[in-house]
Amino acid sequence: MSGVSIPALVVVGLIGLIGFAVSGLMVARSQAEAQRLASRIQDALRPHARSHRVWMSALVRAKSGPQRSLRERVSGWFGFDPARPEQCPVPWWVVLAVALVSAKAGQSAAAMLFGNWSWLALPALWIVSSRAIFNWFANRRRDKLLTQFPDALTMIVRSVRVGVPVGEAIRAVARETPLPTGPEFAQVTHRLAVGGQLDEAVRELAARTKLSEYRFFAMTLSLQAQTGGGLSETLEGLADMIRRRLAVRERGKALASEAKMSIYVLSVLPPLCGGALALLNPQYFGVLLHDPTGRKLLGGAIGSLTAGWMVMRTMMKKSLS
Repeated sequence: MSGVSIPALVVVGLIGLIGFAVSGLMVARSQAEAQRLASRIQDALRPHARSHRVWMSALVRAKSGPQRSLRERVSGWFGFDPARPEQCPVPWWVVLAVALVSAKAGQSAAAMLFGNWSWLALPALWIVSSRAIFNWFANRRRDKLLTQFPDALTMIVRSVRVGVPVGEAIRAVARETPLPTGPEFAQVTHRLAVGGQLDEAVRELAARTKLSEYRFFAMTLSLQAQTGGGLSETLEGLADMIRRRLAVRERGKALASEAKMSIYVLSVLPPLCGGALALLNPQYFGVLLHDPTGRKLLGGAIGSLTAGWMVMRTMMKKSLS
């Protein structure tokens, strides 16, 4: 510090403080200018903004419902929805009984490998079997809904083109369309009859069916109700798109028919061979039933066959999805 005096350091420090103050004022002034510019742009665009906004998330995702009861939770474990009994064409207790029988058969096969410990897997097998059956019925119903949906859209388009309101067109679809599309649109008409809004009714329809095509339908009606436009042309394009998607899916099923038949043959051939062997030489086949090692081999064979069938079915579904 011998070459620098104290007054010089003070001057340098004051100059630095003044520089920092000036830079801070300039930054604050630029931010204030940016905020004023943004507010002026917003004020200029406010008269041209829409008074109602279309929330796409509300059209795509269903609203969260109330807290479920214990009965609904247990039913959900087994794959059954008490609020939608029409999804299953047979009584729910019949499905549970069939699932219990199939679970007991699986437990008997597992007993050949694990002995009494296999009883622990019986509840899990029961739940998995019942969920598979209920999901199978639900998927069949959704396939019917998707197959009948283009015809329902075409009926709505023709009604709208001749001057019929959309609500009356939906009532015509509910009257003239077969199961299961007719009852679904009938619920929309019931909602409209008690004073509900059309966009909310079709949004609930899309949430019930769990199909993306019905969500597109709900979006179309909601946007048309708020912005206007040609509804018949949009619905006709949606119907054509769905028909093309169905045609592509059916073509994929036709191309995969050979592989599907191979799955069926490979799945049925081992039980047929085992049954024929049991009839031709019961003593030879009896080793698999009475000998401990034979029972383990038979249980392993059944498990391998089941696992292979599930893998092949999963690969087939993934290739067609």
